[in-house]
Amino acid sequence: MQCGCGKTLGKQNRSGKCVSCFNAWLNADPEVLARRRAAQIEFFARPEVKAKLRDRLVGIVANMGEAERERRREHGRRQHRDHLSRPDVVARTLSPETRARAGKSRSETVLAWCPPELRASYYQLVRSQKLSAAEARALLEPEIPGTAAHARRQVENRLIAGRIRDENQKAQAY
Repeated sequence: MQCGCGKTLGKQNRSGKCVSCFNAWLNADPEVLARRRAAQIEFFARPEVKAKLRDRLVGIVANMGEAERERRREHGRRQHRDHLSRPDVVARTLSPETRARAGKSRSETVLAWCPPELRASYYQLVRSQKLSAAEARALLEPEIPGTAAHARRQVENRLIAGRIRDENQKAQAY
């Protein structure tokens, strides 16, 4: 049995393709690529994987010699000189669409703690009320379910509601 490219196939081959043709066929399938990409995103989103990669990179940089550091610095300078400072690349980088996408990505990263429905409130506190980011976060955290501040606020609300109920009962008793 032979593949379409002319290579001889083994007796156990069920695909009818050699390894290179099979891989080319598989990598051309958008459904397979989408599943593979989703699995990669899920894998690299795991905290333990991120921590392991971060620790590995810290170890590599810590053990790197001065000559290697200088070689990498020079590579970065060469990349900037030859590629990143080209007018077409600069124009793409500074285009409004790219800047908007970068700003949105930055906001998603910096405000990952804040749910999207509370971000308008956060911006209003920081920009209009001139509060620091830490103060605005402290004010909004009680509104975010699952945080310690939210649990504390719920307990306080129940205690206050019970106190008000007791006061009303005492007032009505007289």
